Amino acid sequence: MEITVDELSDRNAKLRIRETTANQVNAIRRTLLTDIPKMAIEDVEFHLGSVHDETTGKDHDLSTSLFDEAIALRLGLLPIPTDVKRFRFKDKCVCKGEGCPHCQIVYTVDKKGPGTVYAKDLIPLGEPELAIPEPDIPIVTLGARQALLAYATAIMGTARQHAKWQVAHAVGYSVMPKVQISKASGCSDACMKKMVQSCPTKVFDYSNGEAKVARAEKCIFCLECEKSCAHGSVKVDSDNTSFMFQFETDNSMSPRVALRIALETLGNKFEELRDAVMSLR
Repeated sequence: MEITVDELSDRNAKLRIRETTANQVNAIRRTLLTDIPKMAIEDVEFHLGSVHDETTGKDHDLSTSLFDEAIALRLGLLPIPTDVKRFRFKDKCVCKGEGCPHCQIVYTVDKKGPGTVYAKDLIPLGEPELAIPEPDIPIVTLGARQALLAYATAIMGTARQHAKWQVAHAVGYSVMPKVQISKASGCSDACMKKMVQSCPTKVFDYSNGEAKVARAEKCIFCLECEKSCAHGSVKVDSDNTSFMFQFETDNSMSPRVALRIALETLGNKFEELRDAVMSLR
């Protein structure tokens, strides 16, 4: 398997994977979607009653325009920065599930209205580097005498348990096209130019009476080039050993880290399968 990076940013990745099969690429896709460990808010403790604002001298009611359950759901979907080398699953932690800095992150939110509660208003206790990486996600709008006071605890999980633990999104792949030009007898320069112009995604370049395949990856298999050339000078086919693979993350970790973890997880699964098969002797 050969992987070439076409695009790699903080949240997006676009790769070309060669010398492989659709089954292997799809296995990577499924692992990215379901098996990457991630931190997400699981428990939220809301404070009830009222709170006094020392600045204005007014009391604020600890209630909002949304039910607590709706706010908890929105908090659960926030991207939490995840370092898989630092955090463990709660049931596999040395604290035996009691909760400690190795398996959970505690956030506090204390906001008085009027105004909007954003992701940046969730403050990690004692560790500023664990702040939400998407600070401007709105949570709830508070009225003039409303306030939100709550503690939220994030733990490790995977998307097999709930979508809030899903790191990668819009994960997809497509087979790479194989476009070949072989000028047939009787095919004029005008015919070749017409063929080049017929392509809606500008796969070809044309200069000095010669057509060249310049951007094969942009081919959408519309076959307009084949239809425009009655002499059969151009052929479009699928390369079933090469694929364009792309995905994005929710910013809880980078695409590079997510892909590395997916490949490691997939490799471990096949090792476990091999060991299970070997034990059947």
